[in-house]
Amino acid sequence: MPVITYQGEQYVSKADESVLDTLLRHQINIPYSCNAGVCHCCIMVSDSIKQPCPANLGLRDTLIAQGYILACQCKPTDAITVKHADEYDIFADAIVIEKNMLSDTVCQLKLHSAIDLYYRAGQYINIRMPNGQIRSYSLASLPSYDDYIELHIKRMSNGEVSHWLCDDIKQGDTVEIQGAYGDCFYLTHHVERDIVMIATGTGLAPLIGIIRDALAHGHQGTIQLYHGDRDHQDLYLDNELQAMAEQYENLAYFPCVSAIEPATDNRFFHGRASDLAFSQNKDLKNYCVYLCGSPAMVKSAKKQAYLNGADMKNIYADPFITKELRQSDSTTDMRRRSSD
Repeated sequence: MPVITYQGEQYVSKADESVLDTLLRHQINIPYSCNAGVCHCCIMVSDSIKQPCPANLGLRDTLIAQGYILACQCKPTDAITVKHADEYDIFADAIVIEKNMLSDTVCQLKLHSAIDLYYRAGQYINIRMPNGQIRSYSLASLPSYDDYIELHIKRMSNGEVSHWLCDDIKQGDTVEIQGAYGDCFYLTHHVERDIVMIATGTGLAPLIGIIRDALAHGHQGTIQLYHGDRDHQDLYLDNELQAMAEQYENLAYFPCVSAIEPATDNRFFHGRASDLAFSQNKDLKNYCVYLCGSPAMVKSAKKQAYLNGADMKNIYADPFITKELRQSDSTTDMRRRSSD
């Protein structure tokens, strides 16, 4: 079996086992999140893998040339030595310039990066706590208009990072960021296409940025936004979205509440956002569909969008993946793309 050398110690890998899984099996804690090669939290440097392969797909060519790999995707067939990536190549400091509570559980952070951050509205960045834990958060800001990075963070009951960001971080504090990543963003050649967007919870964050981007580019097709949560109080930008829909004729906003007891305000639709969206859009041929939120919603909605005629290449999905970060007595929430 292949031998993995890390910090001077050797660990035997099992058949078809990734570097990440081998190290975790031996109680070696390294940062990771999605375990799917998407979030890039587990980036490391190898002494032997320098050509494109599943171990480094999605990384910049300059990083591949230096031997950077994704530990969760690297399944060695020969002996390999790995080490932590150079933090100064990967992470950058960002200052918290503004902090607001958008609801009882959702915090808005505005950050100013110490380096130029090239991103598209709807992509995501990673944030690292001082203890090494990393979470991914979607970008609600629009780089062509905003001189800051905007994030929406939901405080999770067992989420150490989300509690840190919502409760402990203050204006003027510095956080470490990495990215941006992701392919869930607006494409200007879709300017005439109709768009359907479905979000649950803080899956709204990337869609806000994408909507602003589309409107800034003079989008000519219709844009339908369906935002769902259990209670109407969790629809944290309801008033702002209602006002935006009144301002733009081609934008329609549908706030959806899925709790058993329907909202007393008749502005809210009772039921799941995805159910309403697909009942109102039975033919999605030539549409663009954006799905952001819980993995269960994204998975089922992607299938239904396809069944309703949407081309798979025009379905852009941003699922939040919750995982336990380390094997311990306390469970920590995580996402690949996590707005926790």
